Amino acid sequence: MTRIPDNVLDILVICSGNMCRSPMAAAQLRAKLQEAEVRGVAVRSAGTIAPPGYPASPDAVAVAEAHGLDISYHRTTPLSVDLLRRADLVLAMDRDRHLEIVRQLEPSAMSKAFLLSEFADAGPEKGATIPDPIGTTYAFYDLIFHKMGGMLDNLVTVLKSQQPDDSVE
Repeated sequence: MTRIPDNVLDILVICSGNMCRSPMAAAQLRAKLQEAEVRGVAVRSAGTIAPPGYPASPDAVAVAEAHGLDISYHRTTPLSVDLLRRADLVLAMDRDRHLEIVRQLEPSAMSKAFLLSEFADAGPEKGATIPDPIGTTYAFYDLIFHKMGGMLDNLVTVLKSQQPDDSVE
């Protein structure tokens, strides 16, 4: 399993426009963390080419809603040095575009920046780019949502293992 930094309390999920993949992934991650009772972790999203203040794409909103998540409130946020410095863990969708921009903006953030697909089960998806569904079909958005969900399940397992044991003996 991918080794992430210890004591992750702030996660930043990034994609290109911050209209599809990163808001869907962030919403899923928040829900999965809550379900796994992993407390105290903030999840944000941003885009490497995101204009500020635009809503998530209609299909992203519809797919999230079909899975019980509301991202209708989401507004795009441009990736910034401040967001990268604040984050304990940065999850990107693409090595060449997203991780390279992280490296250019804040080289020190590379030690905490990973492809989301590094959390995929072994196979061709591990370490691969997660395709951008913008301009495609609802079915493709749903496929991307499910693929990211499996990766996020694996990440939550890692994060849960980092939580202090609250049980009293």
